[in-house]
Amino acid sequence: MKIRQLLTKDNHLLAKWLSNPLVLEFYEGRDNPFDIEIVNKKFYNQKNNGLSCMVMYKEVEIGYIQYYQLDEKNQSNLRL
Repeated sequence: MKIRQLLTKDNHLLAKWLSNPLVLEFYEGRDNPFDIEIVNKKFYNQKNNGLSCMVMYKEVEIGYIQYYQLDEKNQSNLRL
């Protein structure tokens, strides 16, 4: 398995995954499918200083992951 940075050409995969009712059940809700326009707006115009990546298995894209530095507010929410 490996992780690589999200590429513009990945937008069709994100749109495919995020229009699947089984995926949407856990992300944004089944009644909110994503098309290419929504994917481009939400995943490619981010200003959160995060890093968006694709998860690969045997050179096939199998998922999406992102990570970013937490601000003080979000860090305090993690404390028990």
